[in-house]
Amino acid sequence: MQNKMKVSFSIIISLIILFSNIVKAQDFNVEVLVNVDALPVEAKDRLNELKRQVEDYFNKNKFANGEVYPIKATIQFVFRGTDGFDQYDAQMIVASQRQIYNKNKNATPNYTKAFMYFDERCAFTYNRSIPFIKNEVRFDSFLSLLDYYAYMMLGFDEDTYFVKGGNKYYQKALDICNKPMSDRKGWTETGGGSKPSRLLLVQELLNTRFDEYRTGLFEYYWMGLDSLALNPNNAYSYIITALEKFGKVKKKEVKSYNIDLFFNANYIELSELFLSYGDRSVYDMLIQIDPSHQAKYEEAKKNAR
Repeated sequence: MQNKMKVSFSIIISLIILFSNIVKAQDFNVEVLVNVDALPVEAKDRLNELKRQVEDYFNKNKFANGEVYPIKATIQFVFRGTDGFDQYDAQMIVASQRQIYNKNKNATPNYTKAFMYFDERCAFTYNRSIPFIKNEVRFDSFLSLLDYYAYMMLGFDEDTYFVKGGNKYYQKALDICNKPMSDRKGWTETGGGSKPSRLLLVQELLNTRFDEYRTGLFEYYWMGLDSLALNPNNAYSYIITALEKFGKVKKKEVKSYNIDLFFNANYIELSELFLSYGDRSVYDMLIQIDPSHQAKYEEAKKNAR
């Protein structure tokens, strides 16, 4: 227990120094990718400013309460159709990363995925001439979509540093879902597919039945990945404890969307994380909790030592 406290204290001091150097820093470092292959030429022309506008919206606006270390993220839009004017049908891939603590300040930073989601049902109005002004009172089919994912990324990032630390951001995302809107496609309506609505995704995070999952996130990232460079034995212990908590929640809940998101984002990292652990049985646990990536875990188990 004393060693664990020393590890935690060392990380805390390091992060205090890191955050104390952030003065009026941006909340996000977002790169936007745009795929318009399915659209006619005139529609492609109307979207030629979208990449810059969305990047500026994320990187120049304030979303966090206080100063945070900029969240590195990629947002990809895949446009599928348009009404010929300003109405668009698209898919979004949103992925954020979190830097892993390293006691060697001169080392190349290593990152882990914090949030990754493939949103298949995005319908919105976009016009490049309309100012991109952040407004949390009025619902806008496009800007509110960006706000929702800004708060989801902030929430997941905060959860990795504090137990249930993301609540204040998840509540903001929930508030967006509950605003009056004319088209609830993707917001509260799922279309009958396997993907949750945006409302279901954030409601799950705020449900006390998923508290163990939220605690597990903190243990996986802060007590686990961040501690690997300081005390590997304790770090692995916390990581395995976190995975066991994920497994318990999955057994109790018919749906556990966010746990599936965690494994979809991190199954490659997990398969490589235990290659030198010394106990291959951990891969059996991973297969049991996350059977959708069984082939990857079995391959890693063969190479583990």
